[in-house]
Amino acid sequence: MLDETGCAGVSIGRGAFYDPWIFRRTDQFLKTGVLLPEPDFAERMRVIRRHFDRYVEFYGETHGAKLFRKVAPWYAKRFGPAKIFKQRIISIASRADFAAALAEYLAWRKPFLRRARRTAPKYAPSPMVASFMRDPDDAASVQRNAIPVPKGPVEVW
Repeated sequence: MLDETGCAGVSIGRGAFYDPWIFRRTDQFLKTGVLLPEPDFAERMRVIRRHFDRYVEFYGETHGAKLFRKVAPWYAKRFGPAKIFKQRIISIASRADFAAALAEYLAWRKPFLRRARRTAPKYAPSPMVASFMRDPDDAASVQRNAIPVPKGPVEVW
């Protein structure tokens, strides 16, 4: 949109909830034209733990855990198989519950991994691709030559 319309900025939407790295990745892309790879599972686990700790520090253990029930499933969208995690995390009420939910999930997840402890390709989530980069006529395509820009006066966008 910056190149296409000359706009002063763009909005990053709700996708940032399950991809908080989007800001660093976007900044890198705008500066260098290189798109950084998605964070690996270990990085996602590090950040979800830190995010939970921040909630608890700010809201207190019980209230923070309760509020985090909404946040945690967003992370799970990029975990690969995560059904057990999503089911368990929505009932946490403490640090101990959170730690137990993660431990249960990590144990449950083992059959979906290869030897290198990476998600087997058939279970891995599809790469994240911005909607404007998807070709609606070709599911395999992830590149476009231009960004679609709304038609009509700016006031009606």
